[in-house]
Amino acid sequence: MQKPVSYTKVGLDLFYVQLTWTFWALGIFLLINIFRLIFLDYVDSYYSGGYIAANIYMLVIGIIAINFLPYYVENGITRKNFFIGNVLASIGLSLVIPFLIYVISFFEKLILHNFTSIVLRDHTLEEVVEEVTTDIDGNIIGEIIQSIILTPFINPEANLILSLALFSLHIFVFYIIGWMIGAAFYRLGVIGGLIFIAIGLALIVLKDSMIRLVLDIPLFQNFTALANIPENLALPFVFIIVLVSIILIRLLTKRAPIKI
Repeated sequence: MQKPVSYTKVGLDLFYVQLTWTFWALGIFLLINIFRLIFLDYVDSYYSGGYIAANIYMLVIGIIAINFLPYYVENGITRKNFFIGNVLASIGLSLVIPFLIYVISFFEKLILHNFTSIVLRDHTLEEVVEEVTTDIDGNIIGEIIQSIILTPFINPEANLILSLALFSLHIFVFYIIGWMIGAAFYRLGVIGGLIFIAIGLALIVLKDSMIRLVLDIPLFQNFTALANIPENLALPFVFIIVLVSIILIRLLTKRAPIKI
């Protein structure tokens, strides 16, 4: 009798595959950054640009992740082991990506500082506060989009560990939200998928708002009611959001039919 494949083996397999995609993505981010360096005199550092791009990247590969399910189940791996394995893989990616982007950014700054006069821009917490305050206009659609794109940022030069931790948290949430949306389309069809897009956006906004409370960054106008949440409960609320998302994924994939 063949020994069942463990979730750790599945996790390592999924981590390796998605890390391969990540190397391609980081290369594309770097080419875009180099293109901007050539044609613009004052641009964001690779770290600042990657901070935004990685959110969208993780959302996309999270959506794609559900397509691994039929392959693994057809090869005798349980849905549970696939689920646990991909949670572990997504955690691994969320830890590795910020580190890789920071290392690339470090060498980029080193080269530019020593061989060119190009000035790179790394946002400070104060600049984020100013940018958010300036851009708030009461348009809820615009504010939701900004919650996705303009996630709270801490300059790594101010606090490297906190910056990397916050970066990891952001992209992990985007991954599981994407995975949840992909699972909803797979299990429930178009209508169910659209409903879960709305749920996913709501969870992203809640996560974003809770982190803004922790970092003392102004909330968007339409979400100011969330300021009534005690600051000491804001961070636990973020982990509740993560837990709820993971539970929803498990419920969606637990008995999902395998589509050939």
